[in-house]
Amino acid sequence: MDRKKVMKIAVIGVLLLSFCFLITAPIHADVGNSFSGGGGHSSGGGGGYSHSYGGSGGLSGIFFLSSSPIGIVVLVLLVLYAVYNMRKGKGTGNTYTYANPGIKSNEGIFEEEIIARIQEEDPAFSAENFRNYASEVWLTLQEAWEAKDWHKVRPFESNTLFNVHNRQLQEYIDHHKTNYMNMQNVRGITIASYSSDEEHEIVHVKLDASLLDYVVDDDSGKVLEGSKTDYVYRSYNLEFIRKKGIKTKEQEGTAVTNCPNCGAPTTVTSSGQCEYCKSIITNGDFGWVLNRYSPW
Repeated sequence: MDRKKVMKIAVIGVLLLSFCFLITAPIHADVGNSFSGGGGHSSGGGGGYSHSYGGSGGLSGIFFLSSSPIGIVVLVLLVLYAVYNMRKGKGTGNTYTYANPGIKSNEGIFEEEIIARIQEEDPAFSAENFRNYASEVWLTLQEAWEAKDWHKVRPFESNTLFNVHNRQLQEYIDHHKTNYMNMQNVRGITIASYSSDEEHEIVHVKLDASLLDYVVDDDSGKVLEGSKTDYVYRSYNLEFIRKKGIKTKEQEGTAVTNCPNCGAPTTVTSSGQCEYCKSIITNGDFGWVLNRYSPW
């Protein structure tokens, strides 16, 4: 066998073996421990959408390589292999592109058709406003999770999801841990599916984002999981529900700033009630609420 082919096969073999060790590294938590490997629901484009909070940033390099000796070896081998391919392909016009790891493809999502279906039922539905709303909800979730104040998201979540997240957050409080999620950058939002059942309309949104995600021990300040410097790239599945038959009102957005029933400034109790008129406003009776949050 040709010596160059042997070297190439050897390099690939070492890379694959090294990655087998790397993939066992702990996955970061995120809101509701969605990316902790503990399960979660998932189901199934537009582009060019970007919304940052706390500054934007990208990872310069390969974020998933750890600082362990294995990671360093893999990084060196990757560089050598890239140089080998560049030399081999020199003058052939070959180009190499690298996608952000962790962000899923939009293949199979036909957003324009989905939006058209929604607008058949709700002519005033604005895809742009809905994307903005989904982004604000996601950012609010990150802020509330880090601040350990889940009541901030009460107007945006269904009762079931709120109770689940509130219970999971209490576990962090009880164990004196904080899950920091900084430098969030919403890199893309796609309205991915639309359906309905006997009671609700259901919209799934694919949200792509990058952020710094790490868990700190409140007593010692030690980083227990994640990294303060290495960005993670993720695709989220946000499921929004609304009572069937509810329409978007003209000149109104989707953000919850006032009670849709009485018009009072939104102050929602832990049971999802407006404190003024006692209407339940987090069950989708008046507008879209987040009902499921999971990896894409």
